[in-house]
Amino acid sequence: MKTIAFFNNKGGVGKTTLVYHFTYMLAELGYRCLAVDLDPQTNLTSMFLSDDRLQEIYDSDERRPTILEIIKPLNRG
Repeated sequence: MKTIAFFNNKGGVGKTTLVYHFTYMLAELGYRCLAVDLDPQTNLTSMFLSDDRLQEIYDSDERRPTILEIIKPLNRG
């Protein structure tokens, strides 16, 4: 498994847009991708999900699982 991280202390340099397009391109090429949005503004999440789906997620009274409960590592031998 390869990990690619995009990082810059400065805001407004295109990190979110780059991650969105890079992830989309890799997925179109058949790669399994995970884009993690750690920004509190959740702009990357908003780019991937429709407004209706975002509304469902944020309006739900159900307990939301943490990232550690959702993402499970794969061990390949």
